[in-house]
Amino acid sequence: MNKKRKILWFSSLQFSNEKIKTTGTWLIAMGDALAKSPGIELYNVSYGDVKSITQNNVSNINQWIIPDKEREKCHEGTREVISFIIRINQEIKPDLIQVWGTESGLGFSVIKAKLQTPILLDIQGLLFTIPKNYYGGLSRNDLLGCIGLKEILRPQNHPYFIRKEFEKNGKHEWRLIQQMENISVQSDWVNSIVQYVSPKSNIFHTGIMLRREFYETPIWEYQNNSQTINIFTSCSGAIPYKGLQVLFEAIVLLKNKYPNIKLNIGGDIQINKKYYGLIRDGYTSWLLKKVKKLGITDSISWLGKMDVDAMIAEIHRSSLVVIPSFVETYSLFMAECMMVGVPIAASFAGAMPQLAEHNKSALYFPTGDHWACARQIEKIITDQELAKKLSAEARKTALQRNDQTKVLQIQLEIYDRIINATY
Repeated sequence: MNKKRKILWFSSLQFSNEKIKTTGTWLIAMGDALAKSPGIELYNVSYGDVKSITQNNVSNINQWIIPDKEREKCHEGTREVISFIIRINQEIKPDLIQVWGTESGLGFSVIKAKLQTPILLDIQGLLFTIPKNYYGGLSRNDLLGCIGLKEILRPQNHPYFIRKEFEKNGKHEWRLIQQMENISVQSDWVNSIVQYVSPKSNIFHTGIMLRREFYETPIWEYQNNSQTINIFTSCSGAIPYKGLQVLFEAIVLLKNKYPNIKLNIGGDIQINKKYYGLIRDGYTSWLLKKVKKLGITDSISWLGKMDVDAMIAEIHRSSLVVIPSFVETYSLFMAECMMVGVPIAASFAGAMPQLAEHNKSALYFPTGDHWACARQIEKIITDQELAKKLSAEARKTALQRNDQTKVLQIQLEIYDRIINATY
């Protein structure tokens, strides 16, 4: 009987039995698949709301939660976390350690622990690519308009200072990537960047596994009798580089001709007015003012954070999905929408052009160009045959690219190559 491979993850995700509404959902699917694989024992370490390092196993995944307060010095690696990593490594004796992403900073603690265990860094996002795209085309006056009570009380909440934080963390990220011998990427765009940052690293191409529900849902169907043109988009939060302002301008161009058009926005964006601006950030307030100024308040619906069932239901009732981001290292949202088969209009930014073929499985528009964005939306809502073709091709592409068995096999092969040092 072959010995099981012990894989120790350091990730941003806590495994639980509940359906989450946060980012990093691909780790749920990958983790569940690996944990069920007969040749794997999976362990996970992440941050969470605990007072001390706590073990919290879920199903057949052994898991430890590190207090959120340890994030404050994550780029140096705190003594407590480093000691914990050394102890866990000695107890488990993993065959491989996988650090998911650079954002949490746990990779620095793993490096400083000076373990003999091979380490694999998976690139989830590239922080240092964000600063030049962060403002998403906002002008100086727009940025001034993002100053609210929250920014006056705590200036670090303003987009200017958040961008500065990305610059600082991006420098740490660059340093971390240069120290990693093994790195996995999901796109050619990320690969091309990582090769320049760390040319001596072994780079592996891996895949993204979607949540089970996206594979099981029926394909999107064209709605012949719909009285409303529903456009769906989603972003993790109120972030300028996600490009909501571009989509708003596109809606303005379309509204006179299509007065029944609706834009439904999912994601963690605080618009609740009962807090009188104390919780709402200045950029969100600026977005709401812009919507009012453009005269499209009645055309916008803020859906908030959504679990997988709510998201799939919204995709099915939508005429199309629009993704106007200024930078994406993969776009899990686009991959999920393609699996459902909804027609997509997306900006030609980052890794998104690799996910679909223009005029075949999606329509692209130049990043930040609201005129072209509106035109691609109009093509889809007025051409039934085009919408159906995009739908079928998107689903076909997603089934091939995000095939669970194939993605799992690629991941296991990467583990074996690193463990056996067969690069």
